Amino acid sequence: MPRTTRSVLAVAAAAATIFAATPAAAVPAEHAVPASSGNAAQPVPAAELLTDPFLQAPTESGVTVVWFTEFEGSQHAVLLGDAVADLQGKALAQAVHKPNLADVRAVRATTTQLSRTAEDAASNIPADEKPTAELGIVDRAIWRHEAVVTGLEPGRQLPYRVVSLHGQQFTASETFTLQPAPAAGEGTKILLTSDHQAMVNTPANLQLAAETIGDIGAVFVAGDLVNVPDRASEWFDDTRGSAFFAVLQGNGGRASTGGTVYEGAPIIQNAPLFTAIGNHEVQGRRDGATSLGASFSAAVPREVAEAEYEKVAAEVNPSGDSEVKAAWIEGNSFSTRTYEEIFTLPTSEAGGETYYATTFGDVRLVSLYSTRIWRGTRANPDPAARTATSRYQEAAANLGDPLAQGYGEHIFEAIDASSEQYAWLQDELASDEFQDAKYRVVILHEGPQGVGDNVMPQFADPERIEEHNDAGDLVGVRYEYPATRNELLYDLQPLLEDAGVDLVQNGHSHLWNRFVSDNGTTNWIETSNTGNSYGAYHPLSGRFRPVPPAPWDTSNYLAQGNPGGLEPIVPTENPLLAADGTPQPFVQSNDHVVFTVFDTATGEVTSYAANVTEGEQPTMLDRFTIGG
Repeated sequence: MPRTTRSVLAVAAAAATIFAATPAAAVPAEHAVPASSGNAAQPVPAAELLTDPFLQAPTESGVTVVWFTEFEGSQHAVLLGDAVADLQGKALAQAVHKPNLADVRAVRATTTQLSRTAEDAASNIPADEKPTAELGIVDRAIWRHEAVVTGLEPGRQLPYRVVSLHGQQFTASETFTLQPAPAAGEGTKILLTSDHQAMVNTPANLQLAAETIGDIGAVFVAGDLVNVPDRASEWFDDTRGSAFFAVLQGNGGRASTGGTVYEGAPIIQNAPLFTAIGNHEVQGRRDGATSLGASFSAAVPREVAEAEYEKVAAEVNPSGDSEVKAAWIEGNSFSTRTYEEIFTLPTSEAGGETYYATTFGDVRLVSLYSTRIWRGTRANPDPAARTATSRYQEAAANLGDPLAQGYGEHIFEAIDASSEQYAWLQDELASDEFQDAKYRVVILHEGPQGVGDNVMPQFADPERIEEHNDAGDLVGVRYEYPATRNELLYDLQPLLEDAGVDLVQNGHSHLWNRFVSDNGTTNWIETSNTGNSYGAYHPLSGRFRPVPPAPWDTSNYLAQGNPGGLEPIVPTENPLLAADGTPQPFVQSNDHVVFTVFDTATGEVTSYAANVTEGEQPTMLDRFTIGG
């Protein structure tokens, strides 16, 4: 079972006057208050923090602090200063309110409620809280608190805590440290990770990573943070002990495949988190869904939902309200709203938080929106026998209902050379910030290189082929993915190589493999064998991807190998071995955890692996240098 978040203190009615002393709107955002420990009242039961605080969006002189509760509360603040660890009892609440004293600074937070978080019968939550299947999807109220801390000194770590006031009670976090973004030339260690998805070995991965690396200065996550993004418990308190925030804050608690319980590690309380959108951050069609899992799998292209809206607009939106229209289209297509509401990330004018660029010390980081819906591999040549929707076909029963169809593995956000995202990226790669950076790093969920399962089918818009009988009736729909139209390989990769990108980190296939472009500069790494693996498809693995039969064009699909064409690199230090002793250029294991750290002081990118079934300590797997 996961540990509860350490919200630690609550005070009874005797302190109630403190909480109501000043209306929130009338209080300045920052105060200086005494570091006196005060007199702690006896604790009483209180709502707890749902997460510890975590860090986002660092600047040269500031950083954003975010945390979550299941109560709206009356006031919330970050307390800063060397004395915050000594605050006890009522002094914590006083620190939020009383101005014009010294030693501790308070920064008031703004509060918003997440709009789409919910649970259903498949949620891993206590039985007495779990909705029945008959109830379907049940909203779960969660509040987000964000404080923007400014005036920080470069290079100085400052202790902080967060406090949330709730009626006659309050609750506070333990003490952590924050700091602004590192200055140019200031080295830091960045954890490269992805595909957590509440997997069984994810807590082990992060705990061993923190123990091995030491001080982690930032975390780059290349997508697939959770499984179903609108399911609140996967982010916060999944009872299996591997929720996203729990394991990145050392508050998880799940037995690995070796039987040892790991809690994760307190990382993001002290280091900023940067993310990219994976397919598991995209919720599918919610309207009409009775479970979150079914909704997740029911993503429909936006243009299909827009066309269907026009058919029903007079009925569902007779006044022509633009917000009603937007909500209907979102509810009948797909959404990244929960992801965007949870995080505070850098933004781009074109893509908002879905794709962005920022400078972090010596690193220019570019995060791209590169993913699509994942679907199964069933491919039946007989249209009448198609009972399931997959990447290759529509179920025969759905041909008359546009919103029930799957549309193959459709791409959520275009990234081809004609797209808005590509045009933005061209401008970013030409910018002074990018060109002058010591290290140029791109994170994205799906990349052009890899020997994993999910590099197939080709990253191309599905080509819809409608099949008709002799009478002209539509009897089937199938999809092809032409190899010559792979957007990542033929549009994105040359752009990144020509710009001199040093490192591209992707995820999606749940394995470790890496490649080097012919230019000798651009390195590609997938380090997503985090909590499990979906296998490598390479002559040394003995695995073969399923290839659809005729009438599909089998030349578009690879049973083995890398559609990107580059050869995977054998790890430089301690590669895993095939049965015949041959070093393998990948790690595909449900028992090994692999993690990677980028040290900006040296330019080294180092990967470690450990077999959790044997209680191994991590050993160095691979090492290479970028930015030379």
